[in-house]
Amino acid sequence: MSLSHEIMKNICGYSRAKYSTWFYYRPDHILFDAGEGVSLALRNMIYGIDHIFISHNHGDHIGGLPGLIKSRASSMGDITKPLSIYYPEKDSQILQFKEYLDVSIPKLPFVLTWKGLRPGDQISLNANRFVEAFASDHMGTLSLGYKIIEKRKRLKSEYKGLPQQELIACIKDLGREAIHEEYHKNLLVYSGDTMPLDVSIVQNAEVLLHDATFVLGSDREENTHATVEEACELAIKAQVACLALFHFSSRYSHQQVKDKIYEIITANNVEIPIHYIYPHFYPSDFKQIQIEN
Repeated sequence: MSLSHEIMKNICGYSRAKYSTWFYYRPDHILFDAGEGVSLALRNMIYGIDHIFISHNHGDHIGGLPGLIKSRASSMGDITKPLSIYYPEKDSQILQFKEYLDVSIPKLPFVLTWKGLRPGDQISLNANRFVEAFASDHMGTLSLGYKIIEKRKRLKSEYKGLPQQELIACIKDLGREAIHEEYHKNLLVYSGDTMPLDVSIVQNAEVLLHDATFVLGSDREENTHATVEEACELAIKAQVACLALFHFSSRYSHQQVKDKIYEIITANNVEIPIHYIYPHFYPSDFKQIQIEN
């Protein structure tokens, strides 16, 4: 099983433009955004969440926080487990929302930490993984996307291609660390609501989870959200291993969404797997477009 397939297997989520968006990535205990219904859908899995990364202050991305926090404090699970919420720094609306939650859900049995982030800020997950925030482009709001990055080791360029015996000799003489270098691998990139991201942000990601609100570009009146075609073009240019589309407008039928993705795949000979989550699917249900040979 490929790494991208393994990542997709572990993403649970839901997205419907203007109503609710959230995605839970189980291996790293991360929730990206917290739209309405998230605690109802996840049930006891809410106790697996360590970090919540909020992309921006719109209600369809934060409306599920009150229920999630309340459930964490009173349901059948580890009610003392700490929880951290990250959001765009200095976002006054999110800070007001925090004040409301502090008053409406006082005396929590667990430590709840709120931390504002700027583009480039990093949050450590473990010794080898971290989340990095980046700027997204959504309606002029303070908005962020997030990517899970893994630290990896590889041979320095001057040692690549050497016969095994020479490599062993180099390790004995110089040490293993001296002939290796650290590099960062994009595992999962979450765009949040945005126009198409820059290629450099998502380059070679295993999974790109990208806004695809508009099936038809002509339906976009302002630069607020990406189209299906723009998200697919980005995935191709950035050479990602897998693309997952979300945040479709409910103006489009399921058939229209499938037909558009199929049209793009066949017209461009796209070989990467493309998944999508349609607004009326039950939460956590991603579909992959299948191409008949």
